[in-house]
Amino acid sequence: MQMLRVGYAHPLEDLRDEMDRLWTTLTAAPPLHGWTRQTTSEPFPAVNIFETDEAILIEAELPGLEPADLELTAIDDELTLAGRRADPIEHAHEAEAAGATAEPHKLTWHRRERGTGAFERRLSLPTAVNPEGVVARLNSGVLTVTCPKAAACRPHKVTVSAS
Repeated sequence: MQMLRVGYAHPLEDLRDEMDRLWTTLTAAPPLHGWTRQTTSEPFPAVNIFETDEAILIEAELPGLEPADLELTAIDDELTLAGRRADPIEHAHEAEAAGATAEPHKLTWHRRERGTGAFERRLSLPTAVNPEGVVARLNSGVLTVTCPKAAACRPHKVTVSAS
């Protein structure tokens, strides 16, 4: 909303206001590509982390990716999710299969909000896990990772005896 000034305005104030409007316009534009240039502060991929007595479970939203596009690394209390989403121009045959008839170099983008390229996200887990037991499954764009807790971190029921 533009403010209406009453009385004399200094020319430098007008210049500052114009620069503020320009900066707002430039920084509000959606990115053309890339994971790191997002318009929101939300990290990629979006995750849920929860636990049971036996394991830490992670769900990550990864639409359009295949298992071959992903690399997971678990160590102690950290899980690293890394991968790459290919640029559609790099894979013209996929665009053709989806119904695009134009050659990739002749495409005219009207909006491009989905990120492409490499990404990596390191997740701090609430407890140490057993890296050898980690299992990951990708189903309908949702990656589910089950990380068994390290034996020392699992709850152990202690029986109380009478003396």
